[in-house]
Amino acid sequence: MQPFTLVGALFLLLHISSGSTETHRHYRQVLTGNQAGVCRYGRKLECCYGWKKNSKGQCEAQCDHGCKHGECVGPNKCKCFPGYTGKTCNQDLNECGLKPRPCEHRCMNSYGSYKCYCLNGYTLMPDGSCANSRTCSLAHCQYGCEEVQGEIRCLCPSAGLQLGQDERTCVDIDECVTGENLCPYNRQCVNTFGSYYCKCQEGYDLKYVNGKYDCVDLDECVSGTNKCSHHAVCLNTPGSYKCRCKPGFRGNGFECSAIPDSQVRPKQDNEDIKNVIPEPVATQPPRIRQQPFDYDGEVYIGAPVEERQEGELPEEGEEEEEGEDNQLNPRGDVFISEDFESVFGPATEVKEIELGPIQEEFIMDCNFDQGACEWVQDKNDDMDWSVAYHNEGAGAEYYMTMSGLIGEQDDVARLKLLLSDRTQQGSFCLTFDYRVVGHNVGTLRVLLDNIAYPVWEQSQSSDQGWQTELLTVTWKEVAPESIVFEAQRGKGVGGEIGLDNVVLTSGPCQEDIGPLF
Repeated sequence: MQPFTLVGALFLLLHISSGSTETHRHYRQVLTGNQAGVCRYGRKLECCYGWKKNSKGQCEAQCDHGCKHGECVGPNKCKCFPGYTGKTCNQDLNECGLKPRPCEHRCMNSYGSYKCYCLNGYTLMPDGSCANSRTCSLAHCQYGCEEVQGEIRCLCPSAGLQLGQDERTCVDIDECVTGENLCPYNRQCVNTFGSYYCKCQEGYDLKYVNGKYDCVDLDECVSGTNKCSHHAVCLNTPGSYKCRCKPGFRGNGFECSAIPDSQVRPKQDNEDIKNVIPEPVATQPPRIRQQPFDYDGEVYIGAPVEERQEGELPEEGEEEEEGEDNQLNPRGDVFISEDFESVFGPATEVKEIELGPIQEEFIMDCNFDQGACEWVQDKNDDMDWSVAYHNEGAGAEYYMTMSGLIGEQDDVARLKLLLSDRTQQGSFCLTFDYRVVGHNVGTLRVLLDNIAYPVWEQSQSSDQGWQTELLTVTWKEVAPESIVFEAQRGKGVGGEIGLDNVVLTSGPCQEDIGPLF
């Protein structure tokens, strides 16, 4: 019985030991590699010791004392943010005491960070190093620089450039304005960035002559670039040209129209023609013609006095018949400078108007509707005068105006009245109607081409209607060749500057003169 007892006891002991081993293995913690903080307990997955499941069902580490400036990465294990240290990341890290030093020159520690400083004359770079600020690479010059005695100075690559106010960028020098250009008298200066060049004046062409380039007059008449009428002759001038209507045509040369033939009644068949000395009749007294004319829409123009021989009387055919008019055709051989553009009527003609003994002689009627004057727009101004009508509808009279809705402030429009030789023989009275309407619409001036300052100026008018002005034009030596009406645009918006009824009369102005139109 004893051997059996020993063998049975041994077998029983081994059976109990095996069972306890299986039970221990069933509850042992086993880490998994799929997710941090997850352990396997037999067949179950649970958070490891020191980890806790959050609201998202994930296991997160638990730090009993917390991590003030860091994050908990394991049970009671903190990972500090840069600039902090300690078990709970609650202590400042002195970066200035680290090896190697984070700053090249000077380091100042701050709570959770630090700041580098450089010595005078050096600039802090992004990596914490200090670079010499007295170098061209740090001067930020537009076109490079040079170092002179330790000082950095920016340079400009051309003599036509100069340093701007920031001492770094280069700005252009306008040699055409400063007078530093070397263009000859027959060339025009054109400014460019950093330089300039010379081009031929208008009416000249650059050609290679005698081993060099020079500006030669361009013959517009030969090249066909002129704007003369087909019924006009082109005459070349230095830098320009002139146009003259051919015989049988009239106009300003740019526009020529045929002069109509005189109407002669042909001889009727079976009509006898006899020479009969007419009976003498009493001479009719001359009719006085003055503005306004005594017949609607008609203008009488007599021949110039100098063309009549002494003692010669007008022919019978020249007498005005009732209900008909007799108008002298203006001449067509008029020369217009290219600098101006003819805008009204034919060349300047002188009206011969017979007056009574009280009225003074009218020299020139320059009304824009029926006047016989020559007006030209200045091509060198900023804008042109435009036509406006007093009333709407057919047959409405018009005047010249500069609208306050066109152009910009200080823009100038000039309208020239060319004077004939007869008006230049002595002083005369200039009469015109004007209106300056609108707040800050601008200024109207009257100038003579041989005087630099205006002889009359009006900026604002209290009366919104038309007003009449009389100016006596006199001179000492050289007579003016033209009268300039200049309108300068103001800063206001709206309104207009108007001009109408311009008349020239011989002699000084009479203050008590009545309205002319």
